[in-house]
Amino acid sequence: MQFQQLNAFKAVYELGTVTAAADFIHITQPAVSRLIVSLERNVGFQLFQRVKGRLLPTDKGQAFYLEVSKAYSAIESLSDCAQDIKNSHHGSLHIAAFPMLSANFLPKILAKFLKEHLDISTSLKTYRSEEVQRRTALQSCDIGFALLPEVTEGVTRIAIECNCVCILPPNSPLAHLSVITPELLAEQSLISCEKDDTQQLVDSAFRKKKVKQKEVVEVSLASAIATLVGEGIGASIVDPFSAQYAVDVHPGVTIKPFKPNIPFRFFILLPSLRTRSEVVDNFISLFFLQAEQAGIVLTRS
Repeated sequence: MQFQQLNAFKAVYELGTVTAAADFIHITQPAVSRLIVSLERNVGFQLFQRVKGRLLPTDKGQAFYLEVSKAYSAIESLSDCAQDIKNSHHGSLHIAAFPMLSANFLPKILAKFLKEHLDISTSLKTYRSEEVQRRTALQSCDIGFALLPEVTEGVTRIAIECNCVCILPPNSPLAHLSVITPELLAEQSLISCEKDDTQQLVDSAFRKKKVKQKEVVEVSLASAIATLVGEGIGASIVDPFSAQYAVDVHPGVTIKPFKPNIPFRFFILLPSLRTRSEVVDNFISLFFLQAEQAGIVLTRS
């Protein structure tokens, strides 16, 4: 299977005719037709059927196009990584992070960092944890923050753990308490996060205490939890970074320790095929310092 065949197939699929595809990829119409025929021979099934002068994809052709699109997206991502690598230089700080950290906590740290390091090239880009890990393995960022526990070649990881907390809405009757437990939340409306590992631990803590949760809404983003709690819809058990964000945007929200302890784990990822710079070490140190000043107790291994 050749790249030219896939290129011709993708062009015909998206443009609908051999003529348009030939113009788009700058080859002749017969050449496009030959490439499609040879690709069909390679894959073993028909990709298109001709209907009233147009080429319409078969069911198998549609399924194959989805996989071809994924391959092209991967190639485009490699181009982005190549550009990242090209632009990297001594004194740079290129950060890739999962959405929850990159939305609020990391930008505040980066702002403080840049006030003391005005002459370095920096970037902060948001990706899913899988992509953070992949880019770190490609050595295309200086530091990554991800939720994934897997060990990947080319990556050194620092495991970080902290405890989840309870965030209470303004004027909550529980705001005067020093610690919140499942029993205290039995009659309180609760906002839950989608069923990730942390939320499953929260659910388990309530089950062990035989407390039924009064869940009013389930959301995916920390920003949504912050808004809902801030608007008085209910309380929530979240990681301390999301809790800090909730307080920043809604000062009436209260953060309280939650018992039993619900661990929240994430990882600092470092590219292992090149020397760790002093800039990266300084940023990591600032990350821990800022967490401490925000009342977030982090342990690392």
